[in-house]
Amino acid sequence: MASNKIMRTMLAVASLLVLVGILMTTWIYLKKEDKDIIKVQLSDGETEAIKFEALSLAPGGSCEYVVELKDDNFPKYDLGLDFVDSAEQKTLKNYARVKIVSGGAVVYDELLATAFKNDNIVFPVDLNTGKNAKLKIVYYLPLEVGNEAKNAEAIFELLLTASNDNK
Repeated sequence: MASNKIMRTMLAVASLLVLVGILMTTWIYLKKEDKDIIKVQLSDGETEAIKFEALSLAPGGSCEYVVELKDDNFPKYDLGLDFVDSAEQKTLKNYARVKIVSGGAVVYDELLATAFKNDNIVFPVDLNTGKNAKLKIVYYLPLEVGNEAKNAEAIFELLLTASNDNK
C-alpha cells in the first residue's frame, strides 16, 4: 500500500510538472509574438522611424516583424518605406535580404544594400478594408552565404511615411 501511495504522488508531481512546462512554453511563445509586432499610428505627412540596432543573422536564418498601421484621419494612404544605413563597419547589408509582404503577397524582395540605395518603396494602403493594414517585414540571410558574413551586423532605420492625395 505504501508503494501505491508513493506511485500516485510521483504521478501527480510528474503531471504537475508537465502542465507547468506547457503553460511556460505557451507564455514564452505569446510574449515573443508581441515583441515582434510594431504598431505605428501615422497621420498624413508624418514619418515614423523604426531603428534596428543590431540585426544579426546566421546563414539560413531570418528575423520577422509585423508592422500594424492605424489611422483614423483618412482611410487611404500611399505608404513610403525608406531604409537608412547607420553604420559603415562590416555589415550584413551586402548579404542579407529584406522581404516585405502585404496582404499575403510579396511586394518587395531585394538585397538590404539595394533597399538602402532606393529612394523610396511606395505602395497603397486601404485601412477601411484592412488591405495592407499589416506589413510583414522579413530579414533573411540566404543559406549559401558563408564565412564572408561572419560577425557582421546591420544597424539601420526603416522610415515609414504616410501621404494622402485624396484630401
